[in-house]
Amino acid sequence: MDDASRLEARLRTAFVLALFALSLFVVWTAQDFRTAARLFPQYAGAVTAALCLLELGRQLVRRKLLAPAEEGVNTADIGLEAEERTREGIRRSLGIFSWVLGYGVLIVLLGMPLATALFVPALLRLRFDAPWLPALGLVAGLWALMHALRVVLAVRLPSGWLTGTFPF
Repeated sequence: MDDASRLEARLRTAFVLALFALSLFVVWTAQDFRTAARLFPQYAGAVTAALCLLELGRQLVRRKLLAPAEEGVNTADIGLEAEERTREGIRRSLGIFSWVLGYGVLIVLLGMPLATALFVPALLRLRFDAPWLPALGLVAGLWALMHALRVVLAVRLPSGWLTGTFPF
């Protein structure tokens, strides 16, 4: 195995370990939530931690117990195609990452409900060229879901630095 393949394998392991630590942090911090509000973060965090452990086990089996392949790290399980490793593929990946990062920034600045109302139609129209009616319908459904989470489970949604609280 060449140096680049070893580095790629180590980076994958580091990513899984970071995700494992993050999932444990979610489970730990959700302990202070009310009973119904902590169910989703604790279960999602526990399932994520379990999947991380399975992935670490798979990596261990592939590296130690099975004969390492001479062609390098097998990426068939994550669908990484050769054209995605080109400059254009990296540009597309960074574009999607930018959209996700922008949504996070909008949530911090404007709060979850208002950020969702701005981000979802913008993403669907500008990135995926979706029609307006389904995009707005999706926003209405997401707002209804957020309202139900607030009323039924008493989930506190991020309010944003610029807007304070956002009334439903």
